[in-house]
Amino acid sequence: MNVNREQTFWPVVLLGVGVSAFGAFLQFKLPPVLPAFLNDYPHSADVAAGFMSVLAAVGLLASAPIGRLLERHALLWALLVGLGIATLGIALGLAAPQSGLLMLVARGLEGFTFAIFALIGPVIANAAAARRDLGLVTGLIAAWIPIGQLLAGLLALAGADWRALWIINLGLMVPLLGLALLQRRWLGPIKRPIGAMHGTKTDLGLVIGAGIFLLWSLQFFAFMTWLTKYLTGELHLSARLAIMAYLLPVVVVMLFNIVTGWWLARGLKLLPALVGALLLQAIVWLSAPWLDGIPGILMLIAFGIGAGVAPACFFHLPHHLGQAGPKAYGVLMTGRNSGVFLGPILMAWLFQGSFGWAGAAFVVAGITTLAALLALFLAPRLRRRDQGTSL
Repeated sequence: MNVNREQTFWPVVLLGVGVSAFGAFLQFKLPPVLPAFLNDYPHSADVAAGFMSVLAAVGLLASAPIGRLLERHALLWALLVGLGIATLGIALGLAAPQSGLLMLVARGLEGFTFAIFALIGPVIANAAAARRDLGLVTGLIAAWIPIGQLLAGLLALAGADWRALWIINLGLMVPLLGLALLQRRWLGPIKRPIGAMHGTKTDLGLVIGAGIFLLWSLQFFAFMTWLTKYLTGELHLSARLAIMAYLLPVVVVMLFNIVTGWWLARGLKLLPALVGALLLQAIVWLSAPWLDGIPGILMLIAFGIGAGVAPACFFHLPHHLGQAGPKAYGVLMTGRNSGVFLGPILMAWLFQGSFGWAGAAFVVAGITTLAALLALFLAPRLRRRDQGTSL
């Protein structure tokens, strides 16, 4: 597998994006139907937050070790193991939705698959990309989360309840496995790209990037996990309108993932783009408690723009640092999963306590601003790299 090729093999790129998007669907099939699920099975808000955060907790513990293992083992075996674990998790969830403990175990099993697929998807897609298409491919990779969210939300809008979403998740394994077997020659052990860094030392820029990814993921997943609950409980929207509002920023995120990746490959500076996206989202958090109607819709669009630009920058960062391998993505995903673990739980604690929804928004706005400030520490790392090479 070698990214220094003259032609992009798009079926393999789509396989890589599809693998990661399957992982996103695993995680995000819950938020669109969360209010209805809690009506049927009245788990506390803290436990419900755990149904999302446990996937991140598993990913937090597993991403870096999985990244190291993928340096030595075939990707096809990793994909097969992931599908097997996901099958167990989905089956357990269908069998015991009334048990908070067993649902947490089920979601934890799905979290192992999520952690595996979040790493092998970008590796597969990058390996099949020509250098001239790398920015577009990176943008597609960054869109894996909104692709999974959009699929889950559209199915919920079409009338699928939570059980249907779990069963559909099982059904999606069939085409994914079929495409993987058709392209199995791409799923062997990883070969390092020509010119890639062979040392074992992790670039400090990746560690900083993981810290920013943590803070960004905290605020993004706090927002996306509880958005439908906020819209139905505080703004008294119907479940259908809440899902439609939930999907609006998701569509914008997906669009700006792809556009930003394309721009980054054509000269857009990564650091200004990332800082600007983070500050935009901080402004949205500050204004959100007082906005509904048309201003509220514009707020959702603005949030989606920032949330689309930022992850494209994160997934492009390893290329800027010359470490675009599974171990590098493992470092970044460790940061991301830390934020995904903390965000839904922190938001639940805040809005249930004396802070309320408005106070919670102010706290998360501060966290997002902190992420923008931390991003400034990437400047010398990126400047040094840009002086030596060009992407």
